[in-house]
Amino acid sequence: WKGFLKFGEVTAGVALYTAASTSDRITFNTINSATGNRVNRVFIDSETEKLVPKEAQTKGFEIENGQYIVLEPDEVAAAVPHSDKTLKIDAFIPCSEIDSVYFDKPYYLAPDRMGTEAFVLLRDGMKRAKVAAIARTVLFRRLRTVLIRPHGKGLIATTLNFDYEVRSSAEAFEELPDLKIE
Repeated sequence: WKGFLKFGEVTAGVALYTAASTSDRITFNTINSATGNRVNRVFIDSETEKLVPKEAQTKGFEIENGQYIVLEPDEVAAAVPHSDKTLKIDAFIPCSEIDSVYFDKPYYLAPDRMGTEAFVLLRDGMKRAKVAAIARTVLFRRLRTVLIRPHGKGLIATTLNFDYEVRSSAEAFEELPDLKIE
């Protein structure tokens, strides 16, 4: 991904590089034990139990049990946000206030040749002030909030989960007694 990092009236050309990859993970395929062939996924109508060809499939959002708002492909395409390839910094926050439970996927953020001075100025200023930047951009057809932090000679941009995507810890720890060890 190549675009721009914008803070105030300053813009620097940047590129994002995947910092973590799942490509080396071991994955399993479903195999037909009788033939040794890989099994393909097919889509079946939940009521008629008949095969649904790709051209007859569309997107829908369930509003009630079994009731859907059906979206046509052009409606889905119109809902995809426009990307101007800009990471626009909205705010700076102290690094001590960052809760890593919101972290999604990390990317290395590096300058292009023309944006190196502005990039280094931002990186060094953030290091001295011990702050991270909150930015918004469209990545992979989704509006994303990104946390940008100094990382070695560059920056690391981590996409963040939205509030509604992070579960409260209260339920996970509700059975834990309040014990104090002295």
